[in-house]
This record gives sequence, C-alpha cells and structure tokens, in this order.
Amino acid sequence: MLNVERLIALAVVCLVAAPTYAQTPSETPRMFVDGSFGPDWDDSYNPSSRAPGATWASGLSWGFDIGTRGLELDVAVPQWHEKHFPLQRYLYAGPTFGWQQQNHSYESSSTVRRRSIDVTALFRANRSINRRVTFTWLVGGGYVFRPEQFTGVTKEVLPDGRLIDVNTQQDTSSRNYMAGVARVDVELKVASRLSIVPRMRFTIFPSLLDDSGSAPRIVVARPEVAVRLRLGG
Repeated sequence: MLNVERLIALAVVCLVAAPTYAQTPSETPRMFVDGSFGPDWDDSYNPSSRAPGATWASGLSWGFDIGTRGLELDVAVPQWHEKHFPLQRYLYAGPTFGWQQQNHSYESSSTVRRRSIDVTALFRANRSINRRVTFTWLVGGGYVFRPEQFTGVTKEVLPDGRLIDVNTQQDTSSRNYMAGVARVDVELKVASRLSIVPRMRFTIFPSLLDDSGSAPRIVVARPEVAVRLRLGG
C-alpha cells in the first residue's frame, strides 16, 4: 500500500513540474475521455477456485495532457466470472436435524461468482512518433473492489429418482486491495479529435501478504481497446 501511495505522490509532483519543462510554455491542457473494452480473466490466485475462460470488461477514463505529461482517472467494470463445482451425491448417516434426514440421499451443487472492479489514478508520459501515432507510458495505483457471491443448493434424491430442493445457501463477501498499475498505450489518430487506442494494462497486487486463500494473482495482465475523444487542444 505504501508503494502505491509513493507512486501517486510521484505522479502529482511530476505533473506539477511538467509546465516548467515543457518546450512551449503557452501549451494548455488537452482534455480527453476514453471508452474502453477488452477481455477479462478471473484474477484468483488459487487455480482450483479460478473460473475458466474470459468475460468482458468495459471502462471509462478521464484525463488531460500538458505537453508530454498528464494525469488520468480510470474506472473499469468487468462482467461476473462463474465457477461451477462438481455435483456431489451422498447418503446422510448422521442424526436427523432440520432438513437433513438420516439415511436419505442428497445431491449438492455450488457456484461462485466474482469480479474485480477497479478505480485507478495514473501519471501519463507521452512520446509522439509522428502526427498520427503517440506512445504513452502510464504508472499509478488505485483501489480494487473484489465482491464474491457463493450459492449452494442441496436437493433430496427420492427413491424414484426425483429431486426436491431442500436447502439453498447464499453468501456475499468481498476482499479488496490497494494495487499498483502500469499501462502502455498506442494512440492512433483517425480524425482531428478522435483516436483508437490499443492498451495493455498490468495490475500488481500485494498477494504475498495475504494468506486468506482469496488473494488475487501477483500480476494480472489485461489487453484493451479504447476509443478516445479529445475535448480541446
């Protein structure tokens, strides 16, 4: 968490200093807004609980550049990842208690849904290749909200094979983190104020400090494509 705070502080200091070192002191802030879209994979550290495949994430970014420096605020919201655990059948041999009847057969299934919603602040460093192509390196940090929903369903298996719902368990929790973020953008200008921006984002979590079993992977990579609208400059 301390490293993230230092990165954000460094970004602010660099931004304040940017006008001093700009080649043209008359440069004014160039505002922009991005709408982004890209695949998103479950960031769970534990492979046995990780949901397979990818869903989609969408996001919005607001920011500005002054010369070759700038600041950006991002919000990204992915779809839910779902992990379905194998169906289990068993004969209950304990004493009758509640819906559990001695010597009755049951079938249980469970599903876990999770996603990581992040809000990040990034310092931008731009390098123009030509009039239509600009590379940008970004670094910063933010807060990642990681809600999780568990649903467990138990059905009684009747002698004729029919199934009757006898119990449903639902739990909601979250395990949230401060995280560092690094990103690389390639801005491809297609009109005077409109650009297409392929992006590669890396989120770095302090996972080694968390032994809960619910930690994310240390580094999570996510490719994105954004449509950027320049509002000035």
